[in-house]
Amino acid sequence: MSVDFSILFALGCGAGMAWFAARTASLQRRLRDAARHTAAFAQASVQLEQLRSEQAQDREARERARSDERQKVEWLDAQQREIDWLRRELDARPKIAQKRYRILTLGVKGTGKTSLTLKWANPLVDLGKLQGTKIERYERTVSHVSTKDEITEHIFEIGDWGGEHLVEAQHELVVDEVHGLLLVVDLATRDGRQVDPARIEEQIREFQPQSLRYFFGSKTLSACKAVVLFINKSDVLSGTPAEIELEAHRHYRPLIEGIERFKNHVDTRVLVGSASYGHSTHHLFSHFVERILPKHAYDGQLLQRIKQDVLAPSPLSQTARLSAPQIGLHGQK
Repeated sequence: MSVDFSILFALGCGAGMAWFAARTASLQRRLRDAARHTAAFAQASVQLEQLRSEQAQDREARERARSDERQKVEWLDAQQREIDWLRRELDARPKIAQKRYRILTLGVKGTGKTSLTLKWANPLVDLGKLQGTKIERYERTVSHVSTKDEITEHIFEIGDWGGEHLVEAQHELVVDEVHGLLLVVDLATRDGRQVDPARIEEQIREFQPQSLRYFFGSKTLSACKAVVLFINKSDVLSGTPAEIELEAHRHYRPLIEGIERFKNHVDTRVLVGSASYGHSTHHLFSHFVERILPKHAYDGQLLQRIKQDVLAPSPLSQTARLSAPQIGLHGQK
């Protein structure tokens, strides 16, 4: 009986060991499964945090986009309000109109027409950079006259024709309306230091009475208000201002007499001066204003400018006015 108990005990121990081993293996499998589940859960937690961070970033981006959109809408509204205000201001302001008066500058090549024109049309120009002229247009605003509904700009438009284009200039006189005419002659060549009789004779031939008829056609006489003959390069003459004035007139007496033939139709004036040194050039602006511009077109600044010109005349201009009756000039005040 003892043997049988031992065998049974041994068999029971073997069965217990087998069950324990099986149980241990089962627990180990469960532990491994739990470890895998724990790792998967941890990974899912990380992914969840990433998703939450991305969602937060998306919400911030959407909020910024909404804020930018609101700001842009506010900017557009502000710009529209500004545009509406500017439009109301423009509608309330007087309209701007222009009244133009055309002045033509003529003369043979090399007389200093461009220098003379710019001396009074654009006084700030650098005369040292000038080149030969074919045809140039210059503008100078003379005055601004305001009314309740309109501002009128009165503008001198000066056409400077090159000496080799006198025929084209004559055509412009025939076709277009010209309010002022500036004829420029000189006493010497460009670099001359004394009077050049041959050059003077050439210019007198260029403006002989037969040619002057084309410059003073019916259209010119009906529209033109002022004709000025400017005898340039007076610095080659010596003597007192009165002597220089009379000497220059003596050289160009045939031309002066030819222009005087039209004194009953248009105002004429003769000036002696120097475009290079500014003698008498400042009187051109005041003279053209006085003769061409209507009195209602004067403004305060223009009146002050004319007053300065009158109070500070050049010596040559003074003698020109004093000696005018002796040398047969007409149309001068």
